[in-house]
Amino acid sequence: MFSKQKKNSKNPEDEKDPGQQAAAESTDGDATDNGEKPQIEPLTPAKRKRLQKCFEHGSMLSGKGNYDYAAQMFAQCVGSDPGNLIYTQNLLSNLIKKYNNNKKGSRGASLTGAGKKANIKKAQIKKDWHGVVKAGLEFLPLNPWDSQTLTDMAKACEELELDECAIAYLKVALDASPKDIALNRLAADSFARVAHFDEAIKCLQRIAVLKPKDQNLQREISQMTVNKTIHKGGYETAETSLDVSVDKKATELKTGGAIELTEEQRLRREIRRHPEEVTNYSALKDYYFKLEDFAESEQIMQEGLEATGSMRAREELEDVQIHRAHEELIKAKQRAEDKKTEEAVSLYKRMKDELNKREAEVFNSRCDRYPGDYSLRYEFGIRLKRLGKYAEAIEQLQQARNEPKKKAVAALETGECFQQIKRYPLALNSYKEAIESCGVLEEDIKKLALYRAGWLCKGLKDYDAAEQFLSELAGKDYGYKDVAKLLDEIAENSAS
Repeated sequence: MFSKQKKNSKNPEDEKDPGQQAAAESTDGDATDNGEKPQIEPLTPAKRKRLQKCFEHGSMLSGKGNYDYAAQMFAQCVGSDPGNLIYTQNLLSNLIKKYNNNKKGSRGASLTGAGKKANIKKAQIKKDWHGVVKAGLEFLPLNPWDSQTLTDMAKACEELELDECAIAYLKVALDASPKDIALNRLAADSFARVAHFDEAIKCLQRIAVLKPKDQNLQREISQMTVNKTIHKGGYETAETSLDVSVDKKATELKTGGAIELTEEQRLRREIRRHPEEVTNYSALKDYYFKLEDFAESEQIMQEGLEATGSMRAREELEDVQIHRAHEELIKAKQRAEDKKTEEAVSLYKRMKDELNKREAEVFNSRCDRYPGDYSLRYEFGIRLKRLGKYAEAIEQLQQARNEPKKKAVAALETGECFQQIKRYPLALNSYKEAIESCGVLEEDIKKLALYRAGWLCKGLKDYDAAEQFLSELAGKDYGYKDVAKLLDEIAENSAS
């Protein structure tokens, strides 16, 4: 449960907001040793759990389009746990969504954020690297593509040995300034440090394009390629092929042949170490999912939900359960087609109906949690339509048209629902909207919308309109369904 807030809070959402308690603790966690490089203290299980709730609240807000408040939640998470890659990535992606990826941020960010940038410099002078990250978190909401702030935060992360998070900041900076030579040089070194040699080589290649006369760059690229091969083969400490063989045997003798943990073993070890971290359960679930061991995937996420109680674990468990149900439905359909018995056919129909109901429940709850996600409303509407709840489906599908990628198909599905409840003029208007909204990659949707509109107009005995729709379809695909037959019937009716 979220921590209780004061009753006189100015924010109406405070009582269910876990961010305040996380913020109250975000100032602790640094330990300095007489001017030596500061280290980050390990998070207690209780604090980690509070941060996870803060993160989930931020994810919910971001899904609703409340990017500013979500940014505050994510900043608290990163400020307290700057080495958590998931927190860092979500912080950055939320800010990118806030500005619709304009790569500029807010107007006048450099002016209004001058004081915040000064705080970054102050922390750098003190070699307070954790302080640099925190100061950077104050500026990024103004412009998440500011290369200087991002590189300062990346360098601070490297000082704290948080290399993956450093790379996350550099990737955003590179996305906005791909031709910045100094940035590409810094990024190349950072990528190489963590053995991301392909990305390092790309950075060097960009520099080479900008400095074509620099022959040293080609040698660096060649050396980086060699380093990549050496790392891949595990030859870092070997001078000859014999050394490789000797080193390998020595390692096997020391470790009993277990040179390294498998991916499964590593993830299970992380779960044992940090049972409150949902990301580890999710990664292990993905591992089994790739192996098509869906039962084990479900078991892992069930354990993750029980251990963390997080909404993310619940949703990933639902996804696995639905996928398994789809797999079972495919098998039931095949049995029904093979056996053709009343029992097999009835079982298939019952399983299909139960799956539709389950999916409708899942998407209904997700629409409540993320009301601004119109793709979810489309999926919910489709399930309602399959269940014959056409009026309810129309309500969801009409909202789904606010999602540009779903506009055409949502209009088509809306038209089919209106036609089912005999609202024919509304159905025709929806088909027309679908036809007009189709992009170049939605030709199949356009064909079906033309067919539905033509068929409906023919049924309403509006033969001129029917001929217009179906002729356009025939011009695209004369063999589509029974369009040729329909045109012949329209011609006969028009002549009589």
